Amino acid sequence: MTRTNSISFTKTHTRIALTATLALLAITGTAALAQSQADVEKLLQQADANRDGEITWAEVEKLRASSFARLDRNGDGYIDNADRPRMFAGRFDEAMEKVSRFDTNGDGRISQSEMMNAEAPAFTKADVNGDQIVTSEEIKAMRASR
Repeated sequence: MTRTNSISFTKTHTRIALTATLALLAITGTAALAQSQADVEKLLQQADANRDGEITWAEVEKLRASSFARLDRNGDGYIDNADRPRMFAGRFDEAMEKVSRFDTNGDGRISQSEMMNAEAPAFTKADVNGDQIVTSEEIKAMRASR
């Protein structure tokens, strides 16, 4: 792979990773991260990894873990400014602003434990019956309540 192709490949993958992470944060973070109920619905559907029409808590956890791994660019077990890329720094800053609420001990960085154990109000709101599965019926009910 030439240097130009390598740079292009890296840019593309960085952009994809940051976009996926922002989607994850909107799904699993505060309800305020999604601008509207339609945004919450769309993001929940994106979390449906196996495309079976249901979003399980296990799928959310898997998405959180993979997003943490992408954001922890230096592999030190924390998401912090040391992981900030030179390219797409603005998107990283946006993601950091949104994950800052996961920093439960206030040390300015997010551990994997903090990310995995954070509340997920948007998921909870969609999971009307509390079974840790957001079904297509629950998504339809969200649509109807708009």
